[in-house]
Amino acid sequence: MGILPERRFTVLSKVYHLIERFSEDIDLVLDWRVLGVENPLAERSKTKQIQLNEALNEQAQQYIGRELLGLVEAALDGVCGCRVDADDPFVIDVNYPAAFPDDYLRPEVRLEIGPLASWLPYEDRQISCYAAEAFPKVFEQHECAVKVIKAERTFWEKATILHHEAHRPEGNLQPPRYSRHYYDLAKMAESPVKAQALTDPELLASVVEFKQRFYPRGWARYDLAKPGTLVLVPEGHVLGAVRSDYKAMENMIFGKVPEFEEILAVLQALQEEINA
Repeated sequence: MGILPERRFTVLSKVYHLIERFSEDIDLVLDWRVLGVENPLAERSKTKQIQLNEALNEQAQQYIGRELLGLVEAALDGVCGCRVDADDPFVIDVNYPAAFPDDYLRPEVRLEIGPLASWLPYEDRQISCYAAEAFPKVFEQHECAVKVIKAERTFWEKATILHHEAHRPEGNLQPPRYSRHYYDLAKMAESPVKAQALTDPELLASVVEFKQRFYPRGWARYDLAKPGTLVLVPEGHVLGAVRSDYKAMENMIFGKVPEFEEILAVLQALQEEINA
């Protein structure tokens, strides 16, 4: 059905064991080939690229709302409810009964499906869910095979997220739950993934080129997202927003919860290392 390498949180926690953070979001990549559009990576003018991006997004919304939603509903077989998110047509919300009230931790799993996302480089891995690890006798199948984006690309994707957030204009509010990216990159910076990523600056350039092509933001300063001028540590209003969000997110970290200042210190050291 054209779905999908997994990326970001699920990969970092369940495949590479780099973070100890729960998330209700599962980031997935939709293979653009199932939509019958032109190769979005082919060279074309800026105007043609924008037109293709819009067409691809429109067809992806139709595919998600019609075909993919039906497949998810059939797989769940009435155990959980699911629907296309009212505010985001690229998200399927899977709802389950809440065991306790928590404003930050919602009783749902969000399948975030990106038609404009890169899955290279990727690899095939085995993955198991927390429930199967805790209650192995309940599950007939404990693991499943998935295609996952390699951690080195996720490292640079997170770094470029922090870079464009550092340049977010005042009055342009940061989306909620963004502090997770700061935590994730800090944890990755303390793992062998950092050395692997830093030896591949071409991968950083590839991530930046992809974002400029498909997610252009004039204020993001992607032109500076390179060794020598990459910014990871926020200041001013962005720092305040991240600090507040991290406080709300702490109960989603099931391992040792680092202090926010510790995260900033790790990111500052990483920023200096990249820019040296």
